[in-house]
Amino acid sequence: MSEFLRAGFSIVRPLSAALALFMLSGATIKQAGAADRKDKSDQAPSSKDDTFEPGRLHTVQIALSEKEFAAITPVAASRGGFFGFGRKPEPKEPAEVAREMHRNMFGMNLPWATGSVSIDGQTIDNVGVRYKGNGTIGDAARTVKKSFKIDLDHFGGTGRFHGRKTLNLHCGVADPSKCREALGYRLYRASGVPAPRTAFAEVWLDVPGKYDNSLLGLYIIVEQPDKQFLQAHFGSDKGLLMKPEGLRDFVDMGDDWKKYTTQLKPKRDATDEEAARMIAFARLASKADDEEFRREIDSYLEIDGYLRYLATTAFISNSDSFFALGHNYYAYLHPATGKLHFFPWDLDRSFANLPIFGSKQKQMDFSMTHPYSGSHRLTERLLEMPGMSERYQNLLKELAATVFARESVLRDVESLEAEIKAPFERDAQAAKVRKDGIAGFGPFVMLGQPPDLRTFVDRRTKSVAAQLAGTSQGHIPTGGFGPGAFKLVDFLSGPMLEDLDADRNERLSRAEWLAAPQRLFEASDKDDEGQVNLKGLTKGVNTLFPRPTEGEGGQPGPQGAFSAGGYMAAPIFKRADADKDGKVTLSELVAAAEALFDLADKQKMGELDEPAFYNLLTALFPPSNFGQPLRRPAGDKDAAEKKAD
Repeated sequence: MSEFLRAGFSIVRPLSAALALFMLSGATIKQAGAADRKDKSDQAPSSKDDTFEPGRLHTVQIALSEKEFAAITPVAASRGGFFGFGRKPEPKEPAEVAREMHRNMFGMNLPWATGSVSIDGQTIDNVGVRYKGNGTIGDAARTVKKSFKIDLDHFGGTGRFHGRKTLNLHCGVADPSKCREALGYRLYRASGVPAPRTAFAEVWLDVPGKYDNSLLGLYIIVEQPDKQFLQAHFGSDKGLLMKPEGLRDFVDMGDDWKKYTTQLKPKRDATDEEAARMIAFARLASKADDEEFRREIDSYLEIDGYLRYLATTAFISNSDSFFALGHNYYAYLHPATGKLHFFPWDLDRSFANLPIFGSKQKQMDFSMTHPYSGSHRLTERLLEMPGMSERYQNLLKELAATVFARESVLRDVESLEAEIKAPFERDAQAAKVRKDGIAGFGPFVMLGQPPDLRTFVDRRTKSVAAQLAGTSQGHIPTGGFGPGAFKLVDFLSGPMLEDLDADRNERLSRAEWLAAPQRLFEASDKDDEGQVNLKGLTKGVNTLFPRPTEGEGGQPGPQGAFSAGGYMAAPIFKRADADKDGKVTLSELVAAAEALFDLADKQKMGELDEPAFYNLLTALFPPSNFGQPLRRPAGDKDAAEKKAD
């Protein structure tokens, strides 16, 4: 992104990758070279359960027939898909048996297929294989290296891998370091939060006539929260395990348990007692007065664990979580105590890797007490209890001196990087051979890479120290999903300032800003008089913010898919067309840019810091001019929406 000033708006060179949310393809890739197509199945399986031992690199081979491989391609649940992306559902042939599918939170159906898997030499046939993920499905739309869920007993098989029935293989497509999940889970566990263990693996794919034991690359195996996990962490697997979706705040919906299950998503049928307990908890959290809440909450919630979960989520800037988006977490109702325990899931977007909540600089400065946008009723009611805020601050000080200490976290980073050095290099080479398209889900990576982990650790620990010293409150994020929350400027401001800032003083001068409209005009189609209409300007924006390529050969994205010009050109054109003749000149574009700069430069300093630049972009791209906001998952409504309902 440092090439912005020379290449214009190429800061968003992945805006295509960025904004084409679900351009899913069953694209083929070139197979790895013969040296990479080694058959690992002759390795003797280990009888020792060293699955999650540090330094252990596993070998996993997935074998699917050509038909089964084609069948697992994600399918849009409706004709339009999500924002029009994803393979459209096709009419089934009369003889075709309907496949079982998992539907993700964005309405994509992920079909199950039958195949075989070899893990460290242990081959298990007739296993269930499907792609997994929500945003990850879009992130990996242009590569065959996708995340997999493998259920060893899905089709009635009895095979097990060290007693485990499920294998989660996360591709790490959104994480340039490939270490975020391993590091994040490690920090949760060290903080006293039950969290899955992880291990690294190299994964190979065999599809006759398509992939001859081809190396997909480096993956992370994430422990499934199953009976073994529950027994190890809670001393019992008899409680009610839930994996909620779209649930940030627990709301009283009456006495009908079925109304709660859509969001709570229990992993088995709840007993009458469990259902009653969860309903009572929702009622307590949402309707009880302060006196009742303070008196009863300790009998419903494992408070110390909850505070540790909050602290670690805040420290690793994990917005893709319970507190911000209402998903990627588990809740466990303990059978003996009747208390709820929370623990995390899917951490590839942690460590300042979710730009919808602000620039990476802002994410590295998240508030340790309010690391989410809007309100979070349960957390806020808890911290408002007498003595609870002090208790939480003491916990933060304890963790800051131990688990979150800069030197300690950097040692973890170094050990993980050393562990994956060789497979990381092979992974990069495999992607190069395949000619993978740009990786990215929606706007999440349109503005470049997240901070490297060392930078994150350095800045985050300084931010936490300042907050504990009382010299900073930290950044309370904005953004997210829902009306008024999805703003173009949340993506653009920080990274765009970084790339336009030619002298790297973290401020934008007038000259640096005025380089942008000149690049845009140069990229736009002009008429015989050298002027640009809206269509020409739209093409110019799309030239500077191209759609992503798809799969092998770098084919452009599908026609009709989301384009930057379709959203950005109109407000730019409207502001620049001063004489309203339906055309703009270079001087009009520059004049409009100058007026915006003057509007934002309230102190008349001749330069803008990030908040001022954010205001400039907000004036240029107000939410009402940036299309419709993404729909927030059901049940995740703020007070204004509830009132409107």
